[in-house]
Amino acid sequence: MFLRSTKKTIVIAGAGFGGLRTALDLDRAFKKNPRLARDYNLYLIDQNDHHLFMPSVYEIATTLFDDAKVKELKDSITLPLEQIFKNGPLKFHRARIEKINPLAQKMILNDRVQLKFDYLIMALGAETNFYDIPGLKEKALTLSNLNSAVKIRNEIEKKFCEALESKKVFKIVLGGGGVTGVELASEMCGYIKKLNKKYDAHIKPQTTIIEGQKNILPGFDSKLVLWARKRLEKLGVKIVTGDLIEEIRFESVLTQSGGRFDFDVLIWSGGIKPNHLINNLPFKKDPRGRVMIKKNFCPMIEAATPQTTGECSNVLVIGDNCCLMERGRPLPQTAQMAIDEGRQAAKIILAKIHPVRGRGSLFRDAIQSITQLAASNGTVPPYKPIPNRYILPIGGKFALADLSSIKLKGFLVWLLKELVFLNYLISILPLPQALTHWFKAIRLFVKND
Repeated sequence: MFLRSTKKTIVIAGAGFGGLRTALDLDRAFKKNPRLARDYNLYLIDQNDHHLFMPSVYEIATTLFDDAKVKELKDSITLPLEQIFKNGPLKFHRARIEKINPLAQKMILNDRVQLKFDYLIMALGAETNFYDIPGLKEKALTLSNLNSAVKIRNEIEKKFCEALESKKVFKIVLGGGGVTGVELASEMCGYIKKLNKKYDAHIKPQTTIIEGQKNILPGFDSKLVLWARKRLEKLGVKIVTGDLIEEIRFESVLTQSGGRFDFDVLIWSGGIKPNHLINNLPFKKDPRGRVMIKKNFCPMIEAATPQTTGECSNVLVIGDNCCLMERGRPLPQTAQMAIDEGRQAAKIILAKIHPVRGRGSLFRDAIQSITQLAASNGTVPPYKPIPNRYILPIGGKFALADLSSIKLKGFLVWLLKELVFLNYLISILPLPQALTHWFKAIRLFVKND
């Protein structure tokens, strides 16, 4: 069936960091200018009923909390989408997108709904890339959502108990030494300590990171990489770099150099790829399959026919599925960057549907704080990406930070990470609700770490 309406329709596909930011900014602009709500439908589509704060998902993968506390922990890093947009002009529709036809301006959802759109913001998020390595997808765990985090937690405890009973060395292998791999490896060390205490045991795990690049944390500042290596080595983590995983055979990782690493638990964090819906879209793509966009976030159409040349001006692509070049390099695929792109996407859509005209524009006055549109002609100032900054938890109440010219480490950085979480909540929720949510989360994080 179709979702029919006489109004034009704006669809945001995906409620990750970028999609949620776009949805919030458009929702707030529509509230301040009811005329927009009269003329346009505003939909947010996602297969989940919540927005997930991914940087804290590792808390679930490394906790000994009972089921009741785990539920509390889950609630602390998720935000129900229907509550966020309750009684607002934006309507959240929970569904999985099966197909998108950008040229026909329609999409098909798994609940048999066909949705026509006039404007589409694609913020679909990425998927795990197993690079067709034999046995990897079948044997490896991944940290991609709440369920996968619980699965890692349960599998670690199960294999720990088996090692305790058999008196064998407990071996954990992590494929990929990027942010997720380093984060998980360090946090696993604390998790094993908690398991030792729970079972009155003295198991010292053999934890190994295998990274194909020359060093862990590719793209990070060398000073932070050195700090991370020292921290991991102090925790007892073995680091193997410059060697690619070639095959998973039985319970062993085989590498290109001929190395063999036996495992009880294998966790893969070695790469992501664009959402599968991107594959068949008629857009130009980079070698990694990401949609090539310009600074207006519109994708270039690949087919060279009179009807399809140029860009697809009614579609914007943000987040993990787009490739935006800046100074000869693609922008990094981080939560921070996705949020920034989401803000810009909202500005672009608002400029398209209601250009600012004149100094006394009611629209301009209503949304100035959100969109910062040019007052003369309704165009959006050229996009200038924000500086990329990192905060990386790395075992217990310890973290590293790259704040451009400043590099920091230690407990205070861990505390800064939690304050960043608070700031993020404040950007989404009313202040009292954000503070309540944060205090509950921090109480759990402190106990868990």
